Amino acid sequence: MKTTIYTLTLLLSILCTSCSKDSDKDKKTDDQLYFEYTIDGKEVKLAPEDVLTSFNQFSATDIEFKIFAGKEKGPQLVLTIVSDISKPSRTPNGTPEASGKLVQGSVSLQDYPEGYTLNNYDYLLSPKPAVVADAIVITGSELVEKQGRIITGTINTTMLDRPNPRKDPNIKAYVIKGKFRILHKL
Repeated sequence: MKTTIYTLTLLLSILCTSCSKDSDKDKKTDDQLYFEYTIDGKEVKLAPEDVLTSFNQFSATDIEFKIFAGKEKGPQLVLTIVSDISKPSRTPNGTPEASGKLVQGSVSLQDYPEGYTLNNYDYLLSPKPAVVADAIVITGSELVEKQGRIITGTINTTMLDRPNPRKDPNIKAYVIKGKFRILHKL
């Protein structure tokens, strides 16, 4: 009887430890980098090395921060942020002014489906789509000495379908939702 109780206790202990380890894999610590999003609910998770950034400052008020997230032979997102990346901000899906940097949108979905590119705004459409203020939200930005800046944020936007006279089922509005914590190297 003691052997049976001991065996059951041991099995339960192993099972609980095993379950605990599996659930710990999906938990994020505050120092982990990640970029994950969904396309119409389909999950895409990228490793930190699959995310690149660029920063251009053309003048004191004219800046452009881009995040390139994706792998070759897979969907890729390009996020364009025209706000100061050193603090929290909201980037709209686009701008209805021809002089704005976001006339073709702040988010571009490329190679999804393979060979297609869609944007979350198009200035040339008539009537113009509604501007959604929080397509990309930077929730945090911290300077990491000698490394760069850790940028944390969310994506919540819809890629626009476009005129589709041939009724191609791949040309449609795709909903993109995600979150990221990335390193922008200085």
